[in-house]
Amino acid sequence: MIDPGERAKMLKAYSIGPRMIAYLERIGIERLADLKGADPNLVAMRIDVALERRHMNRLGIAALANLIELADRESDLGPDIRSHTSGF
Repeated sequence: MIDPGERAKMLKAYSIGPRMIAYLERIGIERLADLKGADPNLVAMRIDVALERRHMNRLGIAALANLIELADRESDLGPDIRSHTSGF
């Protein structure tokens, strides 16, 4: 299950809504970082397989590309600063 904090991060990507997040959850994606470097076409194919039908169109793939771009950008920011300040 996707943690509410991770869900909020994912919703920041353009064209990503609750339904897409539910699809990602269904294929085992639980964190934004799980999508780092992913191929949006392969993620879309995994969603189609999980749904047992072709569902993802070019707009869905574009939305996944936006989400993957966000995951890549977030990972480029380095470790979360909160992990270095715990105990203060």
